[in-house]
Amino acid sequence: MKKVLVTGATGMLGSRLVFDLFSLGVKVRAIYRSQARIDIFRRYIKLYGGDPERVVEWVEWCEADLLNFHEMKDALEGVEMVYHCAAMVSFYLPDRSEMLRINVNGTGNLVNACLETGVKRICHVSSIAALGKAEGDGPIDETATWIPEEKHSGYSIAKFHSEMEIWRGVEEGLKAIIVNPSVIIGPGDWKNGSSAFYGQLARGLRFYSSGATGFVDVRDVSAAMLLLTHDENFLQACGNRFLLNAANLSYREFFTKIALSINAKVPTLPVTNVMLSLAWRLAFLAGKVTGNKPQITQETALSASKKATYNGSRICREYGFTYRPIDESIIEIGKIYLTDTTR
Repeated sequence: MKKVLVTGATGMLGSRLVFDLFSLGVKVRAIYRSQARIDIFRRYIKLYGGDPERVVEWVEWCEADLLNFHEMKDALEGVEMVYHCAAMVSFYLPDRSEMLRINVNGTGNLVNACLETGVKRICHVSSIAALGKAEGDGPIDETATWIPEEKHSGYSIAKFHSEMEIWRGVEEGLKAIIVNPSVIIGPGDWKNGSSAFYGQLARGLRFYSSGATGFVDVRDVSAAMLLLTHDENFLQACGNRFLLNAANLSYREFFTKIALSINAKVPTLPVTNVMLSLAWRLAFLAGKVTGNKPQITQETALSASKKATYNGSRICREYGFTYRPIDESIIEIGKIYLTDTTR
């Protein structure tokens, strides 16, 4: 490919994707919002084992806002393909309208800019949160149907409607692939996202919830995107979605594996649904008093107790893809955490 555009390039997945594109010698233009975000990108590249300054210099940085149509048109000039990784993630009710605006309107803007500038190819990063329920008791896969009447988190709604913007673009001539990763794990911000579990367990987290979900290594998500968008695969894959999931684990199993990887105490105290219900209410009241966002919300409490399994085998069957064993991923991230936090 001559040149690709990556949105969300300074996040965990976006930075991994940029690093992999750099390793392949693909020219990358990356959208950023502030200089501080490029500093975050440097940190990710360092954790991935790369040379931050060399990669930063390789990337063509473009300061642009997804919500600004004209800026997106300029960002797409001379681009052959778009990897759309940018998204706002929040499970805090007051953030819902802003999250919908950024994720849905921003994706719609990007689609319109692609159609206007003649950029035909896009790989959109969605989420398992945008999928519906499986029929019967089996794992959720690409055939799961979204049911509007079901109760969904704001993030789920935002990701589902973002997908609708992509499919609308397909109807208007865009060639698109959608990937739906499960919970992406990787090194990074030890205080936010899935990486934060390492920091929490290192500080002595003793509790685990009753839920279960799917997990996938950030390197696998990036590799899957590159595999699907390779010239010899793209035309066959376009117009399809691919659920990416390496393993299904209960939160107790997941926390235990993390704790063992960083020589921390294994959590032994179960949290009941009643306890979660009380916790998010107390956190909500505390937030009202302090003005800070609560660390646990009604949506995160519901997610922590939800049990779901996912089938990410389609890409394996159709393209010979192989996931890293999730146990190995957890151990490798644990080693990075210990090295990074003891410097």
